[in-house]
Amino acid sequence: MWLLWAMRAGALLTPIVPARAGYWICRVIGLLVYLVKVRTRAAVLDNLRHVAPKRGWFWRQRQAARVFITATMNYYDLLRLRSVDRERLTELIEVYGWPHLQASLARGKGVIVLSAHLGNFNVVAQYPAALGLQAAVIAEQVHPPELFRYFTRLRSAMGIRVLPPGAGSVLPILRLLRRNGLLLVAGDRDVTGHSRRVHFFDAPAYLPVGPVVLALRTGATLLPAYTVRRSTRKSVVFIEAPLELVRTGDEERDLDENMRRVARALERMISADPGQWSVLQRVWQRPLEEVVPQGEAIGEIPPEVAQLPIGEVTRG
Repeated sequence: MWLLWAMRAGALLTPIVPARAGYWICRVIGLLVYLVKVRTRAAVLDNLRHVAPKRGWFWRQRQAARVFITATMNYYDLLRLRSVDRERLTELIEVYGWPHLQASLARGKGVIVLSAHLGNFNVVAQYPAALGLQAAVIAEQVHPPELFRYFTRLRSAMGIRVLPPGAGSVLPILRLLRRNGLLLVAGDRDVTGHSRRVHFFDAPAYLPVGPVVLALRTGATLLPAYTVRRSTRKSVVFIEAPLELVRTGDEERDLDENMRRVARALERMISADPGQWSVLQRVWQRPLEEVVPQGEAIGEIPPEVAQLPIGEVTRG
């Protein structure tokens, strides 16, 4: 509940506090959390050890501090988007690879944008809606419910649809893809247990299978894209070529191979700047019961979608 009150207090102060001062405060808060949250810091350091095993202690500590600062800035930017930066969103984002998205939309079967919790992903996720495209994200459930509703209002500031996890999101997801819309999902963290063990950086990890399964069963394009901050306020988006999914008819073999391709795409994203990979839980070698949803995260496709028979998924 403390986070909800902190966000509401920040919402009141954001319009009157200069941006430079606001981001300076975010750095201070991020560093304090990095110092105080011992278990969370250990999880972040473990993630960084897998991402860059040859890097030394000092590098990992510095990047871990940046992870906490990035997460804090992400909260702040959500508040700014609703009250200050709403009209300037497209000016704050530079996009590379836009033709890949145009070509994917031209197929007419919908686009699943595969991303990671990198950079200012919450605010950048609003970009398609700001351009008039139909788009939706899956938001991880957080508690208390009042906090989840508050985050939903913030995330939907520009018109993007925010869907909760669970069976209730199945039909909206399918309708969105049939209308050639964009579904934005993160593939770098399993929060439901509907995952596949895959080699990720230097060791096996469990990554969510939802994006791959949904793409295979609907024919939607699976399009890797990610964002990194270039400064406190400005971000750059990189849209890669669509993943060429394997479809041999052997579902298990296809899933294994396609998950390997997803893992390689996620590795490229995270390697762009590990200090902006704001995942605060262990990704490697942790039981599912230790997973705690992140308030600022883009969630995974509900497992109910991936479990539908192919005929039901593709039916018009």
